[in-house]
Amino acid sequence: MSQKFIDKDPSLSQLVENKKSSSLFSRKRLIYIISTVIAFVICYFVLGFIFINNSLSKDVISPNSIAVLPFKDFSPKDSQWFSDGVSDNILHSLAQMKDLSVISFTSSSTYRDTEKKIPEIAKELRVSYILEGSVTLVEGKIKIIAQLIDSNDKHIWSKEYDESFDNVIDIQKNVAQEVMQQLEITLSPREEVTFKKYPTKNMEAYSLFLKGQLINDSRKVEDLLKNIELNKQAIALDSNFAEAYAEIAHSYLLLGKYNNMDPIEGFQKAEYYADKALSINSNISRAWDAKGMRYRYLDWDKSKEYHEKAVLSNPNDALAHIHFANYFLYRPNPDIKKFLEELTVAQRLNPFSKVGIGNYLRALTYNNKIEEAEEYLKAMGFNLQLGELNNLFQKCNILANKNKNWTTVISFIQAKIKEDPNNALMHRLLGEAHDEVLNDNKSAIKQLEKAYDLNSTNSEIAKIYIDLLIEGERYSEANTLLKSEKIKNVLSKRSLLQKLWYSQYSQGHYNKAHEIANDSLLTNQYFVQVLTYAQLNDRKKMDSIKNKYYWGSGFNWTFRVERAILYAVLKERDSMYYYLNKIKFDREDIRSFNSRPEFDPYRNEDRYKAILRANYLPVSEE
Repeated sequence: MSQKFIDKDPSLSQLVENKKSSSLFSRKRLIYIISTVIAFVICYFVLGFIFINNSLSKDVISPNSIAVLPFKDFSPKDSQWFSDGVSDNILHSLAQMKDLSVISFTSSSTYRDTEKKIPEIAKELRVSYILEGSVTLVEGKIKIIAQLIDSNDKHIWSKEYDESFDNVIDIQKNVAQEVMQQLEITLSPREEVTFKKYPTKNMEAYSLFLKGQLINDSRKVEDLLKNIELNKQAIALDSNFAEAYAEIAHSYLLLGKYNNMDPIEGFQKAEYYADKALSINSNISRAWDAKGMRYRYLDWDKSKEYHEKAVLSNPNDALAHIHFANYFLYRPNPDIKKFLEELTVAQRLNPFSKVGIGNYLRALTYNNKIEEAEEYLKAMGFNLQLGELNNLFQKCNILANKNKNWTTVISFIQAKIKEDPNNALMHRLLGEAHDEVLNDNKSAIKQLEKAYDLNSTNSEIAKIYIDLLIEGERYSEANTLLKSEKIKNVLSKRSLLQKLWYSQYSQGHYNKAHEIANDSLLTNQYFVQVLTYAQLNDRKKMDSIKNKYYWGSGFNWTFRVERAILYAVLKERDSMYYYLNKIKFDREDIRSFNSRPEFDPYRNEDRYKAILRANYLPVSEE
């Protein structure tokens, strides 16, 4: 949900601002308790029904599985934020059951306004049951209708809750007692504690947390910062609100990871807030997940321990499984089978996640399951979340791995250009292929120039074009572009500085590069700093920064390549080849190393040629 949409929500803003209004407080209290009541009731019912009824349709893929669709908002005033909160609260409660597979709200929410029938939705999500409903908020009353439907469109159960503000605690107890008597189900002690425990008794704090949750998944910088702000307000109202601390931890981790704040500061704050959450409640998956990511490259044993606790705390958290999968890929001794296993779980739980789809395809190709990857991309890629660019990236990866030859990608893209000669994206891809696969800078520039002419407002095309001009020693053209108003309107100030630094660095003007690198916008760009000091032969400062930030840029997949580039500059061949040998035959790595001029002195060495062959790249004389 966008920040713009949230700001249009007068009812939520009023909830936060009017702290002393007793009527509003009652409404907030009712909202939270009723949503929790429904979650409690639905959880008992669904668990009971699934375990009592073992004879499911033979077409059902996962027998103990459910998707919670977004509840429809029928309120006179826009209260979709609350309806989503009810849906997500139910889903979260269900997800605590270890024997029940629950589809992520990210995937189920794609059916918000769909005209598809229940059997079709169930088939696409591969679940046995669908839970849907509606919410109506009218002054002093709330009405929630919920119904459980199986994958064959058979209505299993439904109930309408039409309640007043009065005596909601007793209503909750009566409803729970009625459901327990009907189902005769005994939950484990841990599940009983989970269902009965409120994350907070402060309704204003809960409203702030809910608002932050709705915007956090966008991963936009402004939304991450807003999520931190909202949850800090929440813990100011309730210092024991563990889930709010975990949300803050996760947002700080992402801000540090993507270099939107000093990485060290971001990771330290993430660990601080994660520890605060866990000191209150040791069963917060998102907090353990943040700690698992924090300790990569610092302590792999601790990282594994924390990731294991994350998936144990919430087995239905798809993101926790994705992060655990990446642990197996990036640790010193990768385990690509485990990488695939965890991503298979994540893909089942959140089938429409763009991050999940991309990682799952990589895992299939790494495990030489090329036909499965082709079928999966065909079924999932072009009509869902990946988008045209990522679909083509994945298609190129599969094609190169299938043929064990990256040059086949070039003819594939050329064919696409014949079909659509004015597609800027295709010209970009062809230019990158010339650069990354063939190390042909001249042909690459020609294609990127065409792409830029067709779409000069695309920031990625602009950045790649400037990089290629610099690497082709066409510095005057690159600098002219960097000074143009057109580029200044497309690239951020930090991106412009990075390109200016790269121009000076590539020309051997290392003192000027150092001056640019000292700008406040680049002080947390540790790879820029490390390379500059390496070229200045200042080993002490270089080592200090290299040891300070173990990831280099914050992205796991570039760590090994960046270390190899650094050791190429230092002419430390054994270390350079150590990291190059860790590279997988994947475009994310290939684009980061084969086109880099730092490797030019080594291209005729047998060890370098072996790296090229291992990554399905051409060797010039062969």
